[in-house]
Amino acid sequence: MRNITLARRNLFKKRGQNNGIKILSLGVGLAVGLVLTAKIYFEQTYDTFYPDADRICKIQENFSVNGEKLEGGTVPGGIAPGLKNDIPEIEAATRFTPLEEDNTRFVIFTADKQRHTGKVILADSCLFDVLPRPMISGNAKEVLSRPQYVLVAESLARSLNKGGDPVGMTLRLDNYPDVELTVGGVFKDIPENSQISYDVIISMSSIAKFIWDGTDNWYANDRYHAYVKLRPGVRYETVGPAIRRCVEKHLDEAKLKERGTELCYYLLPLTDIHKQSPGVRHMSVLLGMLAFALLFTAMMNYILIIVSSMMGRSREIAIQKCYGAQGKNITGLILTETLLHIGLALLLAVLLLTLFRGTTEELLSASLSSLFTGTSLAILLAVCLSVFVVTGLIPSGLFSRIPVSTAFRRSTQSRKIWKRILLFIQFMAATFLIILLIIISRQYDRMVNDRPGYNYERVVYCTTDGAKTSGRIKALEELRRLPEVEEVGSCSLLPVLTGNNGNDATLNGRTLFNFEDLDMVDTGFVRTMGIKIIDGKMFEASAPKTFSVMVSRSFAEKLALTAGWHDGVVGKMFEINNYTPATVYGVYEDIRTGKNRMDEHPTIMYHTNWSSRYIVIRLPSLTPQAIRQVSDVLKRMLPDKDIVVIPYKAEMAYLYNDSRLMRNTVMIGGIITLLIALIGLIGYVRDETNRRSKEIAIRKVNGATAAQVIALLSREIGYLALPATLLGAGFAYLAGKSWLEQYPEKITLSPWMFLAGILFTILTIFVCVTLQSWRIATENPAKAIKSE
Repeated sequence: MRNITLARRNLFKKRGQNNGIKILSLGVGLAVGLVLTAKIYFEQTYDTFYPDADRICKIQENFSVNGEKLEGGTVPGGIAPGLKNDIPEIEAATRFTPLEEDNTRFVIFTADKQRHTGKVILADSCLFDVLPRPMISGNAKEVLSRPQYVLVAESLARSLNKGGDPVGMTLRLDNYPDVELTVGGVFKDIPENSQISYDVIISMSSIAKFIWDGTDNWYANDRYHAYVKLRPGVRYETVGPAIRRCVEKHLDEAKLKERGTELCYYLLPLTDIHKQSPGVRHMSVLLGMLAFALLFTAMMNYILIIVSSMMGRSREIAIQKCYGAQGKNITGLILTETLLHIGLALLLAVLLLTLFRGTTEELLSASLSSLFTGTSLAILLAVCLSVFVVTGLIPSGLFSRIPVSTAFRRSTQSRKIWKRILLFIQFMAATFLIILLIIISRQYDRMVNDRPGYNYERVVYCTTDGAKTSGRIKALEELRRLPEVEEVGSCSLLPVLTGNNGNDATLNGRTLFNFEDLDMVDTGFVRTMGIKIIDGKMFEASAPKTFSVMVSRSFAEKLALTAGWHDGVVGKMFEINNYTPATVYGVYEDIRTGKNRMDEHPTIMYHTNWSSRYIVIRLPSLTPQAIRQVSDVLKRMLPDKDIVVIPYKAEMAYLYNDSRLMRNTVMIGGIITLLIALIGLIGYVRDETNRRSKEIAIRKVNGATAAQVIALLSREIGYLALPATLLGAGFAYLAGKSWLEQYPEKITLSPWMFLAGILFTILTIFVCVTLQSWRIATENPAKAIKSE
């Protein structure tokens, strides 16, 4: 109790005037460091909320075409129930498919035309046997066995019926206005840390109303996410041979090999899928480095300020020893003060996170309530305990060794070595984060602004699912008449939104290679998107006599090589999946789809004279007025559709949203780290100028100028800052190189980026030193020496 009283008094004493700075820097460091630690734990615990999560596995697919290995997370519809029937080690199995392959949010209308949105999947009746969710109303198995019945998530249910039970309500999807759906039950919302996300589950028995029914396929149409639940005590690795035998039973592998195709399936534990993905691993490592840098910098700054105050408190500690205080008493007092400061810093951290909650949740793509759970709070408490141990034991050890003789003479100990070590660490951490920010920013700009093989700068688009073909055609005609419109086209899939929708190129029954299917496009799409034709010609408006396609450069090169065509591919015929003959009409330059490298997946487009799902429009300038004109025409021509006109560039930016958020997170962390380091630097320079004030005064009396005095102080900091920034740059190189590995196309780590980060940090340091030492450098030397 005595130590608590003394610690509280010392908090407001004049000699403790730096307590505010200590608590502020520590509070900011804890706020960011702890929330980043919680985010890392959040990412590492995806899907662990399912009961028996350790027994749930996803069925993955491995296949190769003529030796080219490919891997997919989706499988044909018949795989999951087939494995369940043939393998006794599997307790339950299920499969589902997003209604659209890009898993977009659908517009959902109630009977009274109220508009809602949600992610929609088609699932079989065993879904909750493998991936259970608590039911609020209805029986999941019964509902998912009935055609055109749906289950809805709790949050959507509240919105549908204004807080009441929506069971029995009729719903329609904007894309499928002729299909009437009935709500049969409500389930608890899916937690945020799940890779499986949906708001509406439509019974798979209704699949023919929406898409082609391939639920029993063992080969092709591999669009289904399939999961199994193993029996207790069964390890997923031991099921591999049984899966192999099951595939051999249902597939003619010899025939597949004749076509050049090899296929196998394997299990992957559900809880490993997310955390073992390259993007998550790199992000977790980077966030861990950022959290450690922030917390460590804040701790070092706290200790630095304490060490700087030792000259002022040495006599007080020595006097306490004269009155019988022992080392353990001094240690107890310092530890109590540290505990009080950390408690106040935590309160400040909570206040900051509350004030900036929206920004924090946007940057981390997770709500604070999902980040701070029972287990994660226990981990954060352990982190705080570590902070307390470091910030408490080191200063208490220094104070407890202060000799009693200090009470009877002036103390001249400056603890310069300690201060310089702590400053060195802070400069290194600041440089590391600044250079890392430069690397991430350059990569983000590269991916967003680099041309993906087409020009999207002035392109907008809208979705017209469910609209009648006649209405789409009239909309296209009206748009072409607008002076605000340069080009108009339509397509089934936007390149930025494609999900590796693959098919096989075959010839005479032999599989040549796998390609990415961009589906149907009309004659205006290629012109609107500015796709370059390098051989053959663009689709013509007249209906082709045969199934006509345009292929990418890499597609043409592979087709010519594997088919043995030395005179090119234009005008030649091949088959798609062994049954659809296609004639190559033209060859276009490779384009990037999704995040893929431009030449990673050959692509193909099929010609159609009909208007497809997406309408794309190129405008002379991307102004609000032009977009409004386009939107008005579409709403007039398609009155029953929920029309939203979206700039294509917004989709490109959203594609790399995770990189943007990482850039902003590192930027905030870097700024905070640099500010904390500068706070420590200001305290160090202030202490040095006070300690050496008489020396500086004598130098000035002997003719030293203000510039020479500032250079004297800056030189000492420079000897410290240069090696610290170089070491920080080295760590940034290693971290940046590792982070860039997740991108198929990446920037080059130029020496200029590292030089810019080093120079920025050093310049900031020297500006801070100059401003802080300006007073003593220009002060009348008589003030410093008149007391002698």
